[in-house]
Amino acid sequence: MPLEDLRQLLAALGEPRGWDFSAIRDDCDPVPWSYREVARRYLSPLQRVLDIGTGSGEQFLALAEYFGSGLGIDADPQMVALAEANTPSAIACRVKFLAMDAAALEFPAESFDVVLARHAPIYPAEVARVLRSGGVFITQQIGARNHANITALFGCGPDGRYTRDPQQTIATWAEEFARLGCVVRARGEYDVPYYYQDAASLLLWLRTLPVPEDFAIERHWPQIDHILREFQTPRGIATNVHRELLIAQKAG
Repeated sequence: MPLEDLRQLLAALGEPRGWDFSAIRDDCDPVPWSYREVARRYLSPLQRVLDIGTGSGEQFLALAEYFGSGLGIDADPQMVALAEANTPSAIACRVKFLAMDAAALEFPAESFDVVLARHAPIYPAEVARVLRSGGVFITQQIGARNHANITALFGCGPDGRYTRDPQQTIATWAEEFARLGCVVRARGEYDVPYYYQDAASLLLWLRTLPVPEDFAIERHWPQIDHILREFQTPRGIATNVHRELLIAQKAG
């Protein structure tokens, strides 16, 4: 697709708003779990819940009916502002959002019954510290092979970054939680075919994440043109989704 056409398509998407991917048109092979369904199994009306890397809050707010009170944190104050704006008035008394570094949680020990993290970095020692005895940590993360054919063209990792912290992996976290005396209750992984239905959906994903981290249509349009030409199939623009799951419980 010519650069000018890509420019016009990107402009038509409007300005990004947090981690809102709802406008993406896609198709995916069946997956073994849904993050929301897994999380809600561990939630109950009397619990206090922490969501690390909450972004603009969509996932956390969708779970709010299943817990008593919750705090969502994100390192980006703009994301926190979006999350606050997204919060329905009916639950604003129960769900709050704060700007905070996940590496230094500003909460007393044993403050939460459940800690959640979806597609966000975490630090096991801090998670274990703020969990109450018997509390549960649930995370779904983007696997290293996610969108492998696309990220290979840009020379970046699945999160768009050109370098990846080796400590920020499910395998490393599982080992660290075990050293901290927590019990790893479950680990899971899936890697299945995934398809963008149109060029606009692909561009929305690339720009919002972004992939790569320095995404610019003028710089990266040759790779995008390659994707649109070489990965097109009857089901859409072919790639894959790779996800990993970890559930750990604090002793007690």
